[in-house]
Amino acid sequence: MNARRRLPNSLFALLAMAMWLAGSPVHAQTLWNDIQVGTSLRTIEHRFPAAARPASPTSLGDGSRELLRLSNVTAQGHSFHALFFFKQNKLTQVSLELQEKGGAIFALQTFRDMKGAFEAKYGAPDGEQDQNFNAPNGTGTFRSASWRSERTLITLSYAVAAGELVVLNVAYRLAAERKTDDI
Repeated sequence: MNARRRLPNSLFALLAMAMWLAGSPVHAQTLWNDIQVGTSLRTIEHRFPAAARPASPTSLGDGSRELLRLSNVTAQGHSFHALFFFKQNKLTQVSLELQEKGGAIFALQTFRDMKGAFEAKYGAPDGEQDQNFNAPNGTGTFRSASWRSERTLITLSYAVAAGELVVLNVAYRLAAERKTDDI
């Protein structure tokens, strides 16, 4: 009788342990350059000692704020700023923003270079946008392409207006659990 009583308790303990392990991620989701979601501001500062507090920080719609910026990050032969966004001192997003300036042809070629590199690594984009818009100095164009790598959503985007590059960046953030929940 005593052995029968222990079996349900051990089964219960085993089941509880399995449920706890299933609910706990084995590792945090990596965003960019082996940096994980939720990494502390202090850890990022130690890992990238050249990163500095930005003079004009950017904020995101979810309340995350750019607290660190690292210049001269190279990707596909181009120079970027790495922008580190935090919410409650925990990393939420890393964005690479092109440092180089150029015209519409430069922007489009850079976008294509970056898109080709992402396609080689992740396959065809999960989503793309290509639209024109009215800018103060004439028409503008916005393009973007997105990929998912596990739970990381990677979005490459650029905008040109009046023939000049406005922005070209790559955003790495935690994606929603299902694709339909992303945006």
